[in-house]
Amino acid sequence: MINNNERRQHPRLPVEVRVELHRSDRSMCVVWTNDLSNGGLSLKMNGQGDWPPVGSRVRIRVSDPLGGDDVSPMVDAIVVRHTEAGIAVRFDETPS
Repeated sequence: MINNNERRQHPRLPVEVRVELHRSDRSMCVVWTNDLSNGGLSLKMNGQGDWPPVGSRVRIRVSDPLGGDDVSPMVDAIVVRHTEAGIAVRFDETPS
């Protein structure tokens, strides 16, 4: 039997970074990453009770400065699953 880690297209890197989660139907909220890969990331919803549904589009931006005065870019993503602690998203490269 193949486990999920063997089926992953991109290796995951455990990393905790504070990010803004933007949804078209809700106010922005601040959450933390759990891990990151080239294809997406896992977000800890930190007690946020209203998680975006699977299949919904969200936008994510690192909320802490990356260095200098540059503002982090907004990244489009799609919610692919709910986890015990939050949500997993896949980066969406489809033009909006």
